[in-house]
This record gives sequence, C-alpha cells and structure tokens, in this order.
Amino acid sequence: MSPDRLEINESVAESSPANLMVAREHSRRLIRFALPILYILGDIGGIYASFLLAYELRFDSWLVRIFPITLGIPDLSIYLYAIIYVCLVWLFIFAVFGHYRRRSPSTFDRFYEVIRGVMLGTFLVLATNFFYRGESFSRLVLAIACVVAVVVIWLIREAIYRIEKWCLKKGVISKRAVVVGAGEKGQELYRKLLAQPAWGIAPLGFVCDSVVPYPVLGNTLELDSILKAFAIDMIIFNLPQENQEFITDFVMKNENLRLEYMLSPDTMGLMTSNAEAGQIDGIPVIRWGKTPIEGYARVVKRCFDIVFSGLGILAASPIMLAVAVAVKLDSPGPVFFRQRRVGRNGREFTIFKFRSMRIDHGDTNGSGWTVKDDPRRTRVGRVIRRYNLDELPQLFNVVAGQMSLVGPRPEQPGYVEKFRDDVPRYFQRHKVKSGVTGWAQVNGFRGDTSIAERTKYDLYYVENWSLIFDIKIIFLTLKNIFKSPNAY
Repeated sequence: MSPDRLEINESVAESSPANLMVAREHSRRLIRFALPILYILGDIGGIYASFLLAYELRFDSWLVRIFPITLGIPDLSIYLYAIIYVCLVWLFIFAVFGHYRRRSPSTFDRFYEVIRGVMLGTFLVLATNFFYRGESFSRLVLAIACVVAVVVIWLIREAIYRIEKWCLKKGVISKRAVVVGAGEKGQELYRKLLAQPAWGIAPLGFVCDSVVPYPVLGNTLELDSILKAFAIDMIIFNLPQENQEFITDFVMKNENLRLEYMLSPDTMGLMTSNAEAGQIDGIPVIRWGKTPIEGYARVVKRCFDIVFSGLGILAASPIMLAVAVAVKLDSPGPVFFRQRRVGRNGREFTIFKFRSMRIDHGDTNGSGWTVKDDPRRTRVGRVIRRYNLDELPQLFNVVAGQMSLVGPRPEQPGYVEKFRDDVPRYFQRHKVKSGVTGWAQVNGFRGDTSIAERTKYDLYYVENWSLIFDIKIIFLTLKNIFKSPNAY
C-alpha cells in the first residue's frame, strides 16, 4: 500500500463517520437546491431593474429630445404588469438553454450565454405581442431594456457565481469522484479537474492495479467498498480497450446506485471524439470525421474573415507602417519575412511576417524554430514579437483567402511530413484553413511547445467550430497580448 493511499484511508476513517457523511450530503443538497433559486431571483431582479431604468430613460431623460413623446406618458403600472409576462418568457428561455445548471468557467461564455438568452427572450416577447390587442407598449423601452438587461443580469450572475465558485473550491458542492484506471488520459484529466474546481468535480484519487504519482485509494477489486467509504458521486473510467467489459459489468450490477459515470477516451476514443450516433433503416451506425465548417458555415466564416481582416488592416495600418520603418532602420535585410507553410487540405502558400530576426546566411529559408529569448532576434524584433506585431501582415493572407483569422497555426512542409507520422491524427487539423491565431495558442501552446498537446487543441477547434468560438478566441488573443505578452 502506498503512503498516499494509507494516509487517505486513515483520514477518512477518522473524519468521515456515517453521521458526518449524512450531514455533509444534506448540506450539499441544500446548497445545490438553493443556488439555482438564487440565480432565478437574481434574474427576476435584473429584469425588473432593467425595465424600470428603460422606462425612466425613455420618458424622463435626454432621449425625449431625440425621440419625442407623441401619445403621452403611459402609466408605470401597465409596465409593471407587463414585466411579469416578460419575466416568465425570459426565465423560460434561460431554463431551456440550461442557464440554471452548471456555469461555464469561461467569463466570455457566461457573458455570451446572457446575450443569447436575452436576445431570444426579446424576440419571443415581440412575436407574442403581435397577438396582443390591449395597451400599446413602447418598442424603444423594450430595446433599451434588452441592452441594459444584458449588463445588469450578467453582473448579478457574476456576483452569485463568486459564491458558487467559493463553494466549488471548498468542495462544498463538488461531486466526489475517483478515476478507475491509470492511463495517461485519466492522469491528465485528474490534474485538470484539480486545477479547475469550477467544473464541479473533485477527484479524490485513483482506483487501479498499478503505480501512479497520485493518491491510490485501492485496486479495482475494492471498488465497491471504496465507493461506500468515500461517498463517491462519480466514477471516471480510464481503462484500456481490452478492459471495456469490466465497465459494462460494473454499470449493469450497480444500476441502483446514485452514481454518475464519465469515460475518459483512449486512442480509439480520439477517433470518435466528434462522433454522431444514428441509424440506417434500423441498423445503428456511428459517423465521425465531419467538421462543422462545411457548406453555409464556410461561407459565414469567410465573410467574417473578409470583413474583420479588412477592418484590422485599416485600423492597424499606422502601426504596420511604423513597424516597417523600424525594421528597415534597425538591421540590414528585407522588411518582410516570407516562408512556405501548409494550409487547408495540405496546400502550400507563402506566409508573410515582419522580419524579427537577423539574416542568417546559414539558414536562408528560416526553417529553424524560434525558442524563448531567441538570440537571433533584433532589437525591434524583441518588441514586435513580444506583442505579436510581427503577425500583422498575415491579415493580407486572410484577405487573399490563404488563411483565416482563427484556425490551427500553419507549419512548414518539412515539419508537417514529420508530425503526420509521429503525432496521431495530426493531419486532421488541415481540414480547415490555418489561422492567424488559434485555440492552442490562447491556451499557451505556441513556439517551442508540445506538438501532441497543441494538436489536441487544434482538433478540438476543428470538431467544435462556431462563429462564437472564433470571436471568443479573438478576444482571448487580445487579452493575452496585453496581459501575458509573448516571450518568443
């Protein structure tokens, strides 16, 4: 028995008698029940505050000079009754889209969740108002309230989320979990769940027959007793393909237990990470390999790229002119660095950057990777690479259709040939256009970092693309530029 395992078993024996376990379970259920109610009450308060503020702005503010009142000021009580209906509609929309279940750890995702819910709720109110033949309501009040509600509801939710996050960090409402199996995927998931308590899962340790550098609670034969001793809520299975029968047998035998299950995929699981289950004339099938960036979605993404890369070029043109002059004056050589890269479907193209390195006559193609504090950098190069200004000319690659604003970063042809043999599913990242920035980059995988880890993030982007996901990555990129400047 490992020291970690012994220590955990002893602590549980001392501090987790049956009555304390029952009391903890009751308090956890109470808090879990109370949090959604708190969010609902906060939303109701935010809706009322937004409409009352919108009423004041419309009928008793400077807006009156811009939008004159022609039919008189309606009585406030009419709007107070109408807000009841608005609350019912908006809360229904919020509930349908899962706002009162687990919150995302991402601030951007939580803000977008509010925007989407408020906009859909507003459209539904306008649509149903078409059939109402009573009092006439100001459309401007609804428009103002819609904008104000996004901010007010989000701020109230963020305040409540701080309470929820504290409870999650303390493990008050987290689900107690064990990882069954000692695979690399399970260990990676264990580390990430420990580092991000906002997911609401508190991993206690491993149940396995091998040695891992983490707490081991017992072996697989002791799983039943471990579940009872530790009051486990969730089992995370991380077993090799040949042991899948163990999972099936265990789940079937323990149907009466209030357990949740999670499956951390092995290599085969990676092949079905974006799988769709269906049937053809009664025969069950699983399809995978599709990307969301097909058909109209590709047109939408291309239009987004053209509009915002064009705006980016206009906005950044003074900066690009200043950088070009600084590069030319700082060291001998061309202003732009050109290099062949591999893009969508394996097609090669020439990428453009501002030159940030001294001319190395022994490496005319610039094929060497940059490393942290690279000694080849020029004085100007250190500055422009720190704030990613050297990447600005790639906006022209985007306009030309060779790249996208967001996507997997393009690699040199030689590296692509090497990685496609060494890294599983590496070439799948070439199903979409390469990007100026990407999901892997905003998560810290750029420069001299693990290709295997970077590929995982690239594949996640390829398989889960949406326009909102692109916008999120762009905002995270801008945030990282100012908050955590590049060191390469």
